[in-house]
Amino acid sequence: MPTTSHKPTPVEIYSDLRERICLLDISPGTRLTEEALATEFGVSRTPIRQVLNRLDHERLVKQRAGEGATVATVDIKELRDVWAVRLKIMEMIDEFIRVPAPPATLEELSRIKADLEDVRRSRDIRKLGALYNRYHQTVMTVFSNETLRWIHDLLYHQTARVWLQFLPEMDLDRELDLMRDELEQTIDAMQQPTGHALAEVRTTHMRLLLGRFNDHVYGTHGSPSPTNI
Repeated sequence: MPTTSHKPTPVEIYSDLRERICLLDISPGTRLTEEALATEFGVSRTPIRQVLNRLDHERLVKQRAGEGATVATVDIKELRDVWAVRLKIMEMIDEFIRVPAPPATLEELSRIKADLEDVRRSRDIRKLGALYNRYHQTVMTVFSNETLRWIHDLLYHQTARVWLQFLPEMDLDRELDLMRDELEQTIDAMQQPTGHALAEVRTTHMRLLLGRFNDHVYGTHGSPSPTNI
């Protein structure tokens, strides 16, 4: 929440709303009004309009003339298409990765791994979603290409909510174990002389996650495919 000593910038408002949408603090289908948001953040409607336009462009919000803005629901076909592109990007990011990673990046990954054990004790699904967002942001710090970083971040946030929506119905301990494995493998990959290992880790875990979604929703088995979701 904003304070009287600091009026948030449009970038800060955007980051706050995007995080809340992706962590399901604001549910799909929720109506967002410029007036209410302007009051909440203590700003005029102009920056709010800019933020809503940006979120609409990123498909996290839908705006219709005369109806205002609502948080976008998940469209399965669009999700399938986004996931297919994300997988293709993962297969080629080794050309745009700076490794070995700096100590600060490796330290942050270690902190995330430690915080994961707190989630195991608390069983707090929202905290797990927030941790994975931190992991995503940390991985991007080794991307050397600004355009790739922007596209990767955009597509990630278009799919992030899906995992969080399914988590209450999935095996939480298994998800925690898999995230711990991914963190450990990422830390090791970021200490290698080339980006190939990191690209392989990210691609493998994305395919595993997609496979778990397919198994849960459709009861499909075998090799995961972005066309199944």
